[in-house]
Amino acid sequence: MRARLSESARDLLRFLLGRVLTAAGTLLAVTVLTFTAMQLVPGSYADIVLGPQSTPEARAAISERYGLDDPAPLQYLRWLGLVLHGDFGSSLSSGLSVRSELAQKAPVTLEIAALGGVIALVVGLAVGFAIGVAPLGSRRREGGRAVNALLVSVPEILLGGVLVYLFSVYALPLTVGGWVPPGESLTGNLRASLLPAVTVAVVGIGFVAVATRNAVTDTLAQPFVHAATARGASRRQVLVRHLPRNIAVPVLTVFGIYLGYLLGGAVIAETLFSLDGIGRYIVDAARQRDYPALQGGVVVAAAVFICLNMVIDVAYHVIDPRIGARRSA
Repeated sequence: MRARLSESARDLLRFLLGRVLTAAGTLLAVTVLTFTAMQLVPGSYADIVLGPQSTPEARAAISERYGLDDPAPLQYLRWLGLVLHGDFGSSLSSGLSVRSELAQKAPVTLEIAALGGVIALVVGLAVGFAIGVAPLGSRRREGGRAVNALLVSVPEILLGGVLVYLFSVYALPLTVGGWVPPGESLTGNLRASLLPAVTVAVVGIGFVAVATRNAVTDTLAQPFVHAATARGASRRQVLVRHLPRNIAVPVLTVFGIYLGYLLGGAVIAETLFSLDGIGRYIVDAARQRDYPALQGGVVVAAAVFICLNMVIDVAYHVIDPRIGARRSA
């Protein structure tokens, strides 16, 4: 028994080591792509600051001041050295540390994403389960399919705009705009965070509900379920014993894809609801050609996404080591 456990532990450690190395390589690729994309964007920081009527001498002075006239490979290596030490440099616009600015804005984005993810997972599982156990061809199943199609097709910017209008014009109890830290007021924090979280969660509800519905339908059609029913197991016993493990993998797969959408959806939600988070910070940095701020924000967002996917990969490995091994490969 101990030998079997130690072998399983070694397999898990090898799996984790492989995922960490893959994550490190992915982050390095993200830094290269982000830096290259910024170099290819038309215009420069000097153009944005000084305007189109500025003289070449003035633009050259700005570029020299911030090291923007150095060769691109040298700029990249200098910035990568900072990143490897946990530093992203200073914002060209504010002059403040990018790391400190990101730390101030991260709680807003993380709360919206976390709350939206929880809403999507809980509501999506409940809706998908309710539809999946319904008889084929029933009104509940067909109505659920229509609702799922609507949820996954509603544009986030449209839904957010409707919510902003309704809760602003009719003075409904939730807050539109602004963010209140949980330590200051938990009630005020939830009132400010719930609408943007719902905005990014609706699509996730549809995705998770579809995956859950399909997994429940497929599981209930399996021979081992019919055999358990024939042996006298009640429907509740069948659902409790066989469903959780069989629906976990497809739901995790869809939820992992949705995590990437959450990070992108935060940009729209923060803009619509006037929240000062990382998504809005990245957009503003791109407009101002603030290279350190934009590059730092993208790298942090990519790191969070990679870490979340590593957690999902570990969950795959725990649920079924064979699936975890195939996914790692």
